[in-house]
Amino acid sequence: MLSLSAIEFSLRYSDPMILVDRALKLRGSLLLLKDIHNKTITLDLGLYGSIYVVGAGKASAKMAEGLYRILRTRISGGAINVPHNTSNLKTRAGFSDLHIIMTEAGHPLPDEAGIHGAIAIVELLKRTTESDLVFCLLSGGGSALLPLPMEGISLEDKQKITNEMLSVGATINELNVIRKHLSMVKGGRLIRFVNKGCTVIGIVMSDVIGDNMDIIASGPTVPDSSTFRDAANILKKYDLWQRTGRPFTPIRRLIMKGLTGRIQDTPKDNDPIFKDVHNVLIGNNSILCGYAVEYLKKRVKKVKSLGSSFGGEAKEFGYFLADLSKKAIKSQKSIAFVMGGETTVKLNSSLRSGIGGRNQEAVLSAVQNCCFPEGVDFSICCMGTDGIDGNSRAAGAIVTPETISRIKEKRMNIDEYLYTHDSYSALRKLRSLIITGRTGTNLNDIAIICKVA
Repeated sequence: MLSLSAIEFSLRYSDPMILVDRALKLRGSLLLLKDIHNKTITLDLGLYGSIYVVGAGKASAKMAEGLYRILRTRISGGAINVPHNTSNLKTRAGFSDLHIIMTEAGHPLPDEAGIHGAIAIVELLKRTTESDLVFCLLSGGGSALLPLPMEGISLEDKQKITNEMLSVGATINELNVIRKHLSMVKGGRLIRFVNKGCTVIGIVMSDVIGDNMDIIASGPTVPDSSTFRDAANILKKYDLWQRTGRPFTPIRRLIMKGLTGRIQDTPKDNDPIFKDVHNVLIGNNSILCGYAVEYLKKRVKKVKSLGSSFGGEAKEFGYFLADLSKKAIKSQKSIAFVMGGETTVKLNSSLRSGIGGRNQEAVLSAVQNCCFPEGVDFSICCMGTDGIDGNSRAAGAIVTPETISRIKEKRMNIDEYLYTHDSYSALRKLRSLIITGRTGTNLNDIAIICKVA
């Protein structure tokens, strides 16, 4: 199917190893680092003593392998945190000699393994000298994978507040503001553990709309523009500020300490600790969608790119997809729409929710609000580029006119599945799930509507 082939093409050319190889070029001892806007940083590796690799995220394992292919034995060692069930770097040729500690940790809920991995990273950074160079590999998922709670906050507190905020439909940006102010390493605080004069290069893949560097993985190497006041306002917005018991009481107590100046806020733009820190963005959703557009333009008469800024509730996004689908169906020519971003699912706390995710819910909502004519080669596809959508094993879903026929045959009540947020169960019955397993990347979500005349 054309839409699935376009996504497969875009994922292949947005692979973290390829993005690292494209962004970093070694010329003798000179390393050239180019970001997505073609801004270049040049480093003379001969000027540095030891070169270390640290990082966290769904793509950090592949990013580390890509970096190894370029620098090889120049790397002295390091530590990275990756999701559980990530293939072990030590099994790959050459990695056994690098002494890179790879810790598999919890996502989206942080766990004890993540704390141990974060401590390993901090201990390594404390050993750096002014002649050293550190590469910090960051991608989506890094927030959960790099937990090191502030004093008075437990891991369980962080797990619970993450769950609470996900259930009320908080955006990833809002969740990360809370995470930064509960953490010893997020919001630029990781740089406080680096010794003065040591050069730090953040190599970053974006999983947030707008590519704000202080939001991606909660910005461990970036000045933080958010404050304790912002954290308090977000909790108030979702009626979580006045709640009692754990995790709310200790979190409120910590934030109040920040509001009254008893503890230091996250480092801001003018903090001298960032003097030798450079962050390089090497991949984002726009690049991913661009590859899908490139693929489709060779096979479809008209392709419209609608950007990478789609957010809001998944169900509402489904309504939008349905409206676009109606326009596509009316077109006399073959046509495709490509768009990216990341929506949310707001759960009903009084109901026991089913299995699903934002991409599946958007697709199911679109099906419910659009009629597909028989005999037309048409599809709506939504997928999370990391291969995991919500609490399901699917990456997303694709629906076609055959899907509508199956709904009628099975006399399925789609409204009921949407109401209980059980999109996975419905789409499994409709044989419409996309299952990829972990892809080793994370560049938000992609949606494609495609009609072949």
